[in-house]
Amino acid sequence: MSALLAVHKLAIGYGGTALLSDISLSIGPGDWWGIVGPNGAGKTTFVKTLLGIIPPLGGRIERRAGLSFGYVPQRGVIDDIFPLPALDVVVMGRYPRIGPCRRVTRADRELALRYMERVGIAHLARKPFRSLSGGQKQRTLIARGLAPEPDVLVLDEPTDGMDIAGEAGIMELISDLHRGSGLTILMISHSLNLVANHAKQLMLIHGDEGVFRTGMTDELLNGETLKDVYRLSVDVHSFGGRKFLFAHGSSEPRAER
Repeated sequence: MSALLAVHKLAIGYGGTALLSDISLSIGPGDWWGIVGPNGAGKTTFVKTLLGIIPPLGGRIERRAGLSFGYVPQRGVIDDIFPLPALDVVVMGRYPRIGPCRRVTRADRELALRYMERVGIAHLARKPFRSLSGGQKQRTLIARGLAPEPDVLVLDEPTDGMDIAGEAGIMELISDLHRGSGLTILMISHSLNLVANHAKQLMLIHGDEGVFRTGMTDELLNGETLKDVYRLSVDVHSFGGRKFLFAHGSSEPRAER
């Protein structure tokens, strides 16, 4: 198969109840997909199904032989109670490659350190993860997602809770990784403005309305399509080479937890 990942008439959901069905999609090498939709729309459920964490309720998923994923969760998923050094958090990303009943080797730790260097935080390797700033923690988790040397990097709200400077820094890092290595990226985000200015392809999801639309970002970001998903009017404007989206009568939806 030429695609890294393809789904055919996929149905997703929990407890035998389908949230969305009849999903067909192809994800290729070097794609950058933004995954957006209202709270509870099914974004995380869809991604977890692709990753094999949740079994599909119907249809099938084809993955290229040997396909590997790197997963970057939201920062709050990592428990700050445990005083692990940042390097040990990154080494966790090697566990799928190491396999059960095998020890972490010096080579694994050296590889983890190289990825910390790649994201600009090698000097923090010995620092407790819980002592890092929000941006430093996010870079640590991105290094952890890169540690298994994946074909597909999945990011769940990579800029959640960050100020403008922190958001810009993380998005510049992700863009550099995408350009430099040709990684395929799947990025869940509540921010339409963020996705509009970075993702090449777009998935618009609203499980309650049975909406699952895919296409090039420039084609899908229009008032009519966004109104179908968010049930409110959205204006799309361009200025200085960037896109800006404005909703009428409501703030932009937040991501589901």
